[in-house]
Amino acid sequence: MFDARIVRTYLILAVVIAAGPLIGLFASSVTGRAAKLPVELAVASTTADAMRTGLTAPADAAHAAVASATPTPPPPTATAVPLTSTPTPQPPPPKPPRGPSLFANRQVVAFYGSPISAQLGVLGRYQGDDLVRWLKGEAGIYDSMNGDRGVVPAIDLIYAQVQSDPTDNGLYLRYLDDSDVQSYIQLAEQNDLQVILDLQIGRGDVLTEVQKVQRFLENPRVHVAIDPEYAVGPNGIPIQTPGVITGEQINAVQLYLSDLGKYMNIPPKVLVIHQYMDGTVIDGGAVQRFDDVDLVLNMDAFGSPADKLAKYQRYASEPYAEHRSYNVFLQHDWPVQNEQQVMNLDPQPDMVEYQ
Repeated sequence: MFDARIVRTYLILAVVIAAGPLIGLFASSVTGRAAKLPVELAVASTTADAMRTGLTAPADAAHAAVASATPTPPPPTATAVPLTSTPTPQPPPPKPPRGPSLFANRQVVAFYGSPISAQLGVLGRYQGDDLVRWLKGEAGIYDSMNGDRGVVPAIDLIYAQVQSDPTDNGLYLRYLDDSDVQSYIQLAEQNDLQVILDLQIGRGDVLTEVQKVQRFLENPRVHVAIDPEYAVGPNGIPIQTPGVITGEQINAVQLYLSDLGKYMNIPPKVLVIHQYMDGTVIDGGAVQRFDDVDLVLNMDAFGSPADKLAKYQRYASEPYAEHRSYNVFLQHDWPVQNEQQVMNLDPQPDMVEYQ
């Protein structure tokens, strides 16, 4: 019989001998796992950073660990770039002078009318080169008689003409085609003439009718005239209803022309007011003077020389007659005064119109 203690001792030894390889394998596994743990943490950290930045993490974990352990060289020292100084803004070049008044030691000689009818004045009877030749010839006669004053030839073109019957625009007005206006402006530019656009107003508003021709007035050689005897208000009928213009309306137009001239940096505009009846201009004493607008009162009556002279002298004394103008009607005056008779008027006219 075996002793029980001896048997138990042999059994314990057998178990130890049999379990030895397994214990070594377990210890080896634990040691290897501990060695790999920093690498795996590094890979996990790199992967998380890559997910945040949109980059791809290195596929090889060991390479990632080495890369993360390698010291990163410091960034290159930035070279200071001197700031470019902002240049001081230069003031805009000065605008050229606007040019003198049309009446600066000069007279104006103008032909009036419309190409649509010979009954409306000289412009209905002469066109193109014939018009220029006659106009310049007439201006030359005055230039030979007015001493040291020069002469400026001009075309007074009816742009807005009243009608006796209603028109589609409700204003009893017919407007000249823009192409016709441009042809006269071109003729003026080619022959050094001035152009005056004549407005008969009808039922329109005075200032509004002037503003309608702004596209032409932006040209330095284009000016404006108003026939107030046809300005009949919103309910009147031209020719049947006597038309009028007020001092305030004249001021409004002058202010508009003054602002336009300053904005466009062009010479003073001429504003002609035709008058043939005493009551045509209301409250003329309210009319103001604008340094950059040449206001002209044109005595627009026809008849005998004596009657015309009386009206001319009366209207020339009005406060709104900054410059005086005299009208010669070639078809309605009897007799027609010659150039010397016109120059003998007192006061001598600054402008002479032929109609």
